[in-house]
Amino acid sequence: KVSVGGGVSHDAYIMDKRRQMGESYFHGIALIISNTKFLNQKYDRHGGEKDEPALETLFTKLGYKVVLLKNLRGAEIKRAIQIVTGHKDGKMKTNRDQDKFSTLSKDKLLVSSEDDSFVLCLMSHGKENVVLGIDEKKFEIDDIFHIVGPCKDLLQKPKMVFIQACRGDATPDTAKSDAIPGSAKAVTHPDDFLFSFATFFGHAAFRDKIYGSWYVKALCSIFESGYKMKDLDSMITEVHNEIDMKHEGPLQVPEKRGTPKYKVYFDLKK
Repeated sequence: KVSVGGGVSHDAYIMDKRRQMGESYFHGIALIISNTKFLNQKYDRHGGEKDEPALETLFTKLGYKVVLLKNLRGAEIKRAIQIVTGHKDGKMKTNRDQDKFSTLSKDKLLVSSEDDSFVLCLMSHGKENVVLGIDEKKFEIDDIFHIVGPCKDLLQKPKMVFIQACRGDATPDTAKSDAIPGSAKAVTHPDDFLFSFATFFGHAAFRDKIYGSWYVKALCSIFESGYKMKDLDSMITEVHNEIDMKHEGPLQVPEKRGTPKYKVYFDLKK
């Protein structure tokens, strides 16, 4: 959607909450997947549970219908994204699926043609280009393109992906990290996708056991204060700069992949 006037350039995408659910209007779905309790308890992400209400509050305020799914196995991460985006392989096949995802269709918590964007947040352990299920099985980040990309309801609409997970093994003794064993693999980023990684390729992402992850804390603070005035790309840059400069030493440097063809605004008045 292109809008002009009011000091906004012709290449701006201004979202207008066209999807009605009950008496409220939304931009669309914000799917948050958070793994904090693992089958092997030594991998539990202490402090990670603090990020869940923070992101729920943020994306609700930004105008999304939030879907929070907790503690998914590797295969369930993929299936959850398939189901929410209406992918052809998203049909529920097992009793575990039925129990965990049955309310998504019943409560209409799926992507719709009325949506003007889509948000996906993944929080777990990780390495390079994978995130870990609670069963220690890997979900390939590349699969997001194969699942979300073909969704006709999201064609030429912003698809925002925020990932709190390690992408390497570097870990100082003073912080908890989200690292797991893994291997590198190149990631491509088509138009309309914007990825914000908590840390640079090959490095660790950190969280505080009391306050939650550095990345989510900065993301919520900057987005909540700026979403009515600033565009998405500008706020992402601020988040990354804050984490990069706030902590002493080269501990965590976030990375952005993908550049939208237009400036994306959540709530800019026309």
